[in-house]
Amino acid sequence: MKLQHLLRPRAWKVGVLALLALLVWGSWTEPSLHEYAPTTEFITLSAPDLRPGPAAERLQARTQALPGVTACALRPDKQLLTVAYHPDELTADELSQQLGLRPLPTVAPDPAERQCPVPPGYVLALERVRFALNLRRLFVSL
Repeated sequence: MKLQHLLRPRAWKVGVLALLALLVWGSWTEPSLHEYAPTTEFITLSAPDLRPGPAAERLQARTQALPGVTACALRPDKQLLTVAYHPDELTADELSQQLGLRPLPTVAPDPAERQCPVPPGYVLALERVRFALNLRRLFVSL
């Protein structure tokens, strides 16, 4: 009974110390402004019939009018359209279907090349936890 009584205060102290360590870790650096912005993805679409002139301007206006699209760049000479969009509002498939264009094929990474062993989702989750524990963000005015 005495041993359990002695361990409880110590466990409480360890828990508080661990919480303080997490808050210090999260608040060590000032939060980046990109942490406040929604995620943006990019896609390059092939537009084989695209020519310079009014048709290209209409395609650009139609693309910018889509919900979730933040920017687009046309290369009529290369017949390419690059679009920046928010994936929460619009998916890549929806974007290509609404414009009637197909995305450029992406090259798969070479399995023989050296790669990061940590999946990108884990890194993103760790950044979100750190941002949530960052007390400095409470004092940043945007």
